[in-house]
Parts: sequence; structure tokens; C-alpha cells
Amino acid sequence: MRSKSLTSHADQKLYAANHEWRHKIASHGGGLRPHFDPSRDHVRGSDHPAVTLVEYGDYQSTACVTAAAELAELRASFDGELRFVFRHFPIGDAHPLALHAAEAAEAAGAQGRFWEMHDVIYSSEEDLEPALLRTLAQTLGLDLERFDAELADETHLRHIMEDFQSGVDSGVNGTPTFFINERRVDWDFDIETLKAELENESRPELRPAS
Repeated sequence: MRSKSLTSHADQKLYAANHEWRHKIASHGGGLRPHFDPSRDHVRGSDHPAVTLVEYGDYQSTACVTAAAELAELRASFDGELRFVFRHFPIGDAHPLALHAAEAAEAAGAQGRFWEMHDVIYSSEEDLEPALLRTLAQTLGLDLERFDAELADETHLRHIMEDFQSGVDSGVNGTPTFFINERRVDWDFDIETLKAELENESRPELRPAS
């Protein structure tokens, strides 16, 4: 197995991006930039939804771990009405294992198993060390030689950094940050508030009369 240092070129690039982001965090964004793109974004749920929910997430963020389990229940309650999109926003200067986990998820995605890896990373109760990520890949039945090579070669770094920059451009100020129909939701994560926002967008008949 080929491996890369956790203080690699990729990490250094992310740390620089993190530093720049911290110096220009926006309190308000102008909406999702770029727009949802089914040709590159990771998406699950309805093809013809009433509402699209985009999350910018970090695999080592405690708040994102908590959100992941609650989002699964939320998606079930909006079955057929909701499209869910995940974009990477690893905050590597605070979470040094987040980038490697994102690369592992992308390497799994290259083999058609992004969401499976996404889910097992968030449900894992262990630190996201490279050995664990490789074990998860093996459990999912991935081609480990290809998986190892893509991580070593930083094959998916560009996609992750594009996601990160799109978050900066969209006004992401932490993780998780959510966008509902490309409008940023401006509050700390709370599942009940998010559910109410989604219902307001997808079920207008439930809105209180003005």
C-alpha cells in the first residue's frame, strides 16, 4: 500500500485555503455559488424534488457527525420531495484528518460508492486514520489497489478544493452550513429548525396565513 503523509502537499494547500477563508468569513452570502450541478455534485433523493438541500460538511466535525444521523431521518420524512447534495468543506487546520477522509469518500465515489463511504465515515466511532479508511473501503468491497493509488496521487484533491472554494464564495462560515434551494440558512444547526424551513419551501399549504 502506498501512503501519503498527513502533512502532505494536499494538507498544506488546504491549510492555506483555510487561512484565507478565516480572514474573509462572510456573515451573509449571495446564495449558492456555483449552482447545483448534477454532473459533478454528489446527490441523493428525488430527481424532481420540491426542494434541494445542500450541505457543506467536514468529516471530522462533531457537529457534522451529529447532523448526519438526523439528516437521515429528515430525508426519510421528505421522501420524494427532497434532493440532498453534499459538498466538501474540510477545515484542516482544526480537523487534520478531514481532508484525507474527503479524499477517501471521493475515491469510493470513483467506484460508484460515494454515499456508502460517506455514511460509514460519519457513523464510525473511531478516529479517521488512514488505516481505518482503508478498512472501510475494504468492507465496501472497493478495488483497494485503485483506492490506495488515488489517495497517494491526490487524484481527487481538485474536486475537494473546488467544493471548498465554492463554500467560501457562497458565504459558508462553519460546518455544517446548509442551503435550501440555493439560499443559505442563517442559524446554527438544529434539526427541528431545518425541518421547518424545508416544510416552508416544499409544502406551501402548511405556511401560516399572513
